[in-house]
Amino acid sequence: MNRKTLEPQESGNDAIEALISHDASHGEFDRRDFLRHMGKGLAVVASVPLLETMMGKAGAAFAAAPATQPRVSKSGLADVYAFKCGILETQTQYMLKDTRVGSRMDIPVTFFMIRHGKDWVAFDTGNNAMVAKDPIKYWSAPICKAYNPVMKDFEEFKVQIDRALGIRPKDLKAVVLSHGHLDHSGAIDNFVGTNVPLYFQKKEIQVIKDEMAKHKATGVTTAYIPGDFAKMNKLNIKGVDGVYDLFGDKSVVLFPTPGHTPGHQSMMVKQSNGTVAILCADAEYTLENMNEAIPPGLAWDIPQSTQALYIFKVMQWMNSNVSIVPSHDPKYWSNKPLAPKLYEL
Repeated sequence: MNRKTLEPQESGNDAIEALISHDASHGEFDRRDFLRHMGKGLAVVASVPLLETMMGKAGAAFAAAPATQPRVSKSGLADVYAFKCGILETQTQYMLKDTRVGSRMDIPVTFFMIRHGKDWVAFDTGNNAMVAKDPIKYWSAPICKAYNPVMKDFEEFKVQIDRALGIRPKDLKAVVLSHGHLDHSGAIDNFVGTNVPLYFQKKEIQVIKDEMAKHKATGVTTAYIPGDFAKMNKLNIKGVDGVYDLFGDKSVVLFPTPGHTPGHQSMMVKQSNGTVAILCADAEYTLENMNEAIPPGLAWDIPQSTQALYIFKVMQWMNSNVSIVPSHDPKYWSNKPLAPKLYEL
């Protein structure tokens, strides 16, 4: 598989080089490039059937209900509960390209539970429990140097959803993984012994397989942690290809947002209070990436990553009831409600 690999802000940084391989042909894409291509990107976005699939013609999907309506999850609508699985101590330029280089940035690790009627769906799972015990042994020293995890035992996925919602992994209808990186798919081992389907984009499943083979051959650990996928053959992994309407009623829709990884996906949730949450995962680290037209500092393909940013911006422009939810924005998540409270726009 001839695949591009993640490119860092500073390819000379030993800690980051342990996570990625460098491909100069897909490296530099500065802010001026982003702005120059913005017009072309917006024209493409305007014709993408994805927007109509998720939102309905002329924004009709946003006319669900006034924001003051009590939240009652039912068919066609859903509710979002947000969680934090500790933080990663890193540097700003890895989140925002060429921005405040060398400055510390402590980013939250997030995952979500979505209630659809009586069914529960998870979007991502956060870190593996071993990160709270011995992160250097589990992730490797180079990774911890670049992204030092600060996590407590009680912040593990299965512990948090039980405490906050009284839900156990076996009770879930499905799990959706945005991609296979350590802070998003780290706790998929919580589903060993269950028949709960775990949905990845098919391209991401192939990337995971390739990364595991590469690790076996070289011993090099990247952001795809071998321990996270050690029991993959005991999980009910499902591959999707493109846009996928999870319940068939356009309330919870998965859609591809490649760039951060080849098979990255995000999620649209049509909430029961009339708002729409776009759970970006690593297609948008922070709102600053989108608002200030700053590409991510770390991605498999920088140009494709920027396409996701302006797709999100167009979604937000379409209606004020759209909430673009970044995965790792410390300012954004400093004042947002966490489970057992409902996520609010």
